[in-house]
Amino acid sequence: MPAAGPAPRSEAIGYRGVVDAAADASATTAAESIEDVGAAWLAAEQELAAGSGNPTQSEIDARALSERYDALIRAASREELRLAWEAARKIQGEQEMGSEAWASARRLSELLRGEYQAAEAEPPSGSGAPDD
Repeated sequence: MPAAGPAPRSEAIGYRGVVDAAADASATTAAESIEDVGAAWLAAEQELAAGSGNPTQSEIDARALSERYDALIRAASREELRLAWEAARKIQGEQEMGSEAWASARRLSELLRGEYQAAEAEPPSGSGAPDD
């Protein structure tokens, strides 16, 4: 008797699977997370640097993802940046240490850690300090 639908996938989707989801870099979703867009951007940049695929389209995709990432970072609160960093650390912890997926997740984690620390270092506005 034939199955009622496609068989479930038994293999895990690797970190580079994010690149496939970013094939249409201009598409946006209401639930875009900083860490998902950051991962897609880093993967697109890595693909561009490797020279695989269509270099012109790869550059367009990388630029679009960079712009989306920048917009998300600028709009995020310090708490949202911290949560994104924690999510990236969790993703890294789920990867086999030393693997390509782990190294990619590590790059994302370090990127988001830097974003969080930079936001933390910003002086509070209206501190009453003289402007001399």
